[in-house]
Amino acid sequence: MIGITGLTKSYNSRQVLKDVDLRILPGEVVAIIGPSGAGKSTLLRCINMLEVPDAGRIHVDGRQVFYTPNGRGKLGVLDQFRLTWLRREIAMVFQQFNLWPHRTVLDNLVEGPVIAKGQKRTDAVPRAMEKLRSVGLEDKADAYPADLSGGQQQRVAICRALMMDPKAILFDEPTSALDPELVNEVLDIMARLAKTGMTMVIVTHEMKFAREVADRVIFMEHGGIVAEGPPDEVFQHPRLRVYASHLSH
Repeated sequence: MIGITGLTKSYNSRQVLKDVDLRILPGEVVAIIGPSGAGKSTLLRCINMLEVPDAGRIHVDGRQVFYTPNGRGKLGVLDQFRLTWLRREIAMVFQQFNLWPHRTVLDNLVEGPVIAKGQKRTDAVPRAMEKLRSVGLEDKADAYPADLSGGQQQRVAICRALMMDPKAILFDEPTSALDPELVNEVLDIMARLAKTGMTMVIVTHEMKFAREVADRVIFMEHGGIVAEGPPDEVFQHPRLRVYASHLSH
């Protein structure tokens, strides 16, 4: 589903990603863990081109969306036209929810399908209500984001991502902005989603969740992949064990 080869990214003189190679299979749930500054979120943002890499190649669902023909970070002309396609096919759930504050929950959900995919609002609304019902928020359709708890806002953000019928969803530390008592309600939704066969790439500090839900765990440090494989195998890596011992969960 997602192929990454030789991906590098720097900010000024600081190299954040160093020749990262990664393959995500269709239907696979991959958890990316590691200390702050390891390049985890930058990797996600490069996949959907919120950040433009300096070098490397990215393929999504068989289409090349980024490459460096002359050894320097550059999008080919054809690939520019594929960015709109990429944003429709790969959804993203952010740390800070990123809901439109001046729109109701329902409007937040239907805007993407209506604007980006040209669906009729009369078709999008019943689907949006179905998504809200599945996360226990049907009664919040006419509420505004400010009226919701952080956990409720993140559940709405997940519903909004699903409204685009994406081929994969990227989660960038989706529980990091939540109060501790609200974390589990979001993780429960994500665990249920993982069982549906959705391709998911999740940057997280929730070690228990990564171990129990992910098909594969990627441990990153200093801009590169240190270890990857099945959770039980990767969690035995000496460096990861040191890192995990400093976490509270």
